[in-house]
Amino acid sequence: MTTVGDILTNARNRKKLTLEQAEKATKIRRKFLEALEKNEFSKLPPGTFTKGFIKNYAAFLGLSVDDTLAFYRRQVNEEKISTLPVKNPAPPTPKSPFSSLSFTGVGVMILVILFFVYLVYSYLSFAGSPALALDTPAKNAVVNTDEIEVTGKTDPDATLMINNQAVSINENGTFSTKIDLTPGLNTITIIASNKFHRQTTITRNLRLEK
Repeated sequence: MTTVGDILTNARNRKKLTLEQAEKATKIRRKFLEALEKNEFSKLPPGTFTKGFIKNYAAFLGLSVDDTLAFYRRQVNEEKISTLPVKNPAPPTPKSPFSSLSFTGVGVMILVILFFVYLVYSYLSFAGSPALALDTPAKNAVVNTDEIEVTGKTDPDATLMINNQAVSINENGTFSTKIDLTPGLNTITIIASNKFHRQTTITRNLRLEK
């Protein structure tokens, strides 16, 4: 059976990317990326966070997010079904007179935490798109070399794509990469995305004349 780990590993290998490069681009720690590719879900945070990792990693690798999540859900469900029931379960532990009170207190605490998490998530969801500034190239530049350097700055935790290729971002948010040009008009598209799928796009048109 094809697993979600197989899909992610094969996609990364096709793009000839290392786990270090994927870590820098997605801001997901390498140990979590390795756990995803090895289907070691017990080494990952709770399900909601794991799904978030899969979404971001799949998008970075150019995979269909919905299809990849569907493989993950099917795989997790099959693993649950294949788990055998425990024989001769231990007798139930006598209830403490304080158990109901403790359970109620823990339940209230969880609800309060979830409420604050929801508020933070809502605030971040409505926050603006990631910052993106381009130093080079200039608008409508005319060049006479086959290669040009694209430099600029964005949010350190953003994901950056230049002409559909992932580009790593330094800790301070700066980036630099070289793009091959063809004779005539060339268009360079720079897209910065955050984990809430907000995007900022800059397009530069330049002409190669020899």
